[in-house]
Amino acid sequence: MVVLRLTDVSVYYGDFQAVENISLPIRQNEITAFIGPSGCGKSTVLRTINRMNDLIETARVEGEVTYHGVDLYGPEIDPVEVRRHIGIVFQTPNPFPKSIYDNIAFGPKVGGFKGDMDSLVEESLHRAALWDEVKDKLDASAYALSGGQQQRLCMARAIATSPDVLLMDEPASSLDPIAT
Repeated sequence: MVVLRLTDVSVYYGDFQAVENISLPIRQNEITAFIGPSGCGKSTVLRTINRMNDLIETARVEGEVTYHGVDLYGPEIDPVEVRRHIGIVFQTPNPFPKSIYDNIAFGPKVGGFKGDMDSLVEESLHRAALWDEVKDKLDASAYALSGGQQQRLCMARAIATSPDVLLMDEPASSLDPIAT
């Protein structure tokens, strides 16, 4: 089943065309990778899917981006709601100025999560391969973590909100080696 579909998508920043006529389906339960040289538009496509380019005044998207058949750029679509279903982890880690625990719990709290927050935080950290490294310091600042740990924290934070789609912009580029 196709979850996302880009059809003739072009992205502009002012007069500069960053992406030209991209068309592709993205299927459910599959990993799709964009591979190409630096500056070819990979991050721009991810930001377009997640509606993050809306935050850039000069950005303009042409073509169609659909999620389960719904045009993500339709006039009735709330970009914040899009981001609840389509999460993104950026290339550069961006932890919140909070504790490790509160970074993970933030999204679920805002979303009205009523379950066992401790279990959700632990499971999210396990899924991001970070639990063993932080389980005894959940109250510590997220800024105290290494760059790779911060990246995995951001992954865990995204996982905790249970997005339907998780976009990851070069997440492995800043990861610390994980012991196996």
